[in-house]
Amino acid sequence: MFPGLTPEMCETAWSIIQPAIRKAADEGVTNGHVGTLIVLDPVNPDPQAPLFTAHVGEPDPQFLTNVEGKVAVTLRTGMDSSRVRQDFPHLYREGDIKYPGAIIREGLIVSFSGVQGEFDEMICEWMVAALRALGRNRFSRPGGADEAPGAYL
Repeated sequence: MFPGLTPEMCETAWSIIQPAIRKAADEGVTNGHVGTLIVLDPVNPDPQAPLFTAHVGEPDPQFLTNVEGKVAVTLRTGMDSSRVRQDFPHLYREGDIKYPGAIIREGLIVSFSGVQGEFDEMICEWMVAALRALGRNRFSRPGGADEAPGAYL
């Protein structure tokens, strides 16, 4: 059976990208080793009930507020928050967060806040890439969905 995106799958993806987040901070690429990430359920993208939440360093309530704000812009516009900022600033509303750091890829919305906006978005891209690879692997690995009987999951 293929369960789709699960919190356990998100946890695996998160553990895969954490060393890169640490390396970026250690090399001075990012301005710290802190932040909060959320992944919304692509079937029911509710920012108040994310599928997965994770923290780099100690949880900071401000980072959670920021990821929720970034997600709100992306949900409303259907675009990455950086694209709204760069190309479509007329779509901002009063009270919207101005920092980038939420992306949408084929219905999957991920947001990170904690470092510079461009690198917040990079971390989101890493998370999406890991999740997509893990999902594809669930199809193609031995015993995966491709080997299950019938045409339906």
